[in-house]
Amino acid sequence: MIKPDCFQLLLALALVCAWAPAPVAVAGEKWPDERTAGLFACHADFTLDRHQALLDELGLLARDVESLLETPTPQEPVHLFLFEKKATYQAYLKHYFPRVPYRRALYIKGRGPGMVFAYQGLDFEIDVRHEGTHAVLHAALGSVPLWLDEGLAEYFEVPRDQRADKHPHQAAIEALVKSGRLPRLAELESMRDLSAMGRDEYRDAWAWVHFMLHGPAEAREELVAFLKDVQANADAEPLSRRFLRRMPDVEQRLREHFLAR
Repeated sequence: MIKPDCFQLLLALALVCAWAPAPVAVAGEKWPDERTAGLFACHADFTLDRHQALLDELGLLARDVESLLETPTPQEPVHLFLFEKKATYQAYLKHYFPRVPYRRALYIKGRGPGMVFAYQGLDFEIDVRHEGTHAVLHAALGSVPLWLDEGLAEYFEVPRDQRADKHPHQAAIEALVKSGRLPRLAELESMRDLSAMGRDEYRDAWAWVHFMLHGPAEAREELVAFLKDVQANADAEPLSRRFLRRMPDVEQRLREHFLAR
């Protein structure tokens, strides 16, 4: 089950993007509202005045990712295309990316800079932050393992002041841990197809990311080392094996991390 109405399209779409007309070129024709927010070149068919707080967060997103994960500074922009109405969004994507399945929000990376597309739906700001995180990660690292890519996007999709202790996944994970169950990292690492990730997998991926960013220092150190290996195109040893070597009691520490909150 795919996360409801949200879809990430990465290098698998490179062939589609290669022949499709480039929306970035259309951006040069001047959209009704265009602004820069850090890494993001924003193009909207409506005024962005009431979304300035969101743009301010996006402007800090690449810096936040770099600070927390010690990733390289992205060297290319991300184009963010925002639409007021669902119908306009659908027509635009159908014209430029006719082979791409419809979803509420999209991140697409072809030969050029990454592109994020969204319209003003119910979860507009969550969608923009989630897909924007994918764009930042891939601009910095080139590729990211599926489960970690989605777990980090889940982490950064909420407002900045809610990341540490107010994410909607938190109550579900705490209940899971109290019931005696734990999110299994090795199972997440085995996933290669986004369609295999359902609500539980997104929740569990978020849980491991939260543990690594707000739990034991050793967990964050292993995450940072792992991402450096990924960025260097090295044969990165899975985090599950790194944790077992560094923290043989990692599952107990994960349990304590969420029970203590």
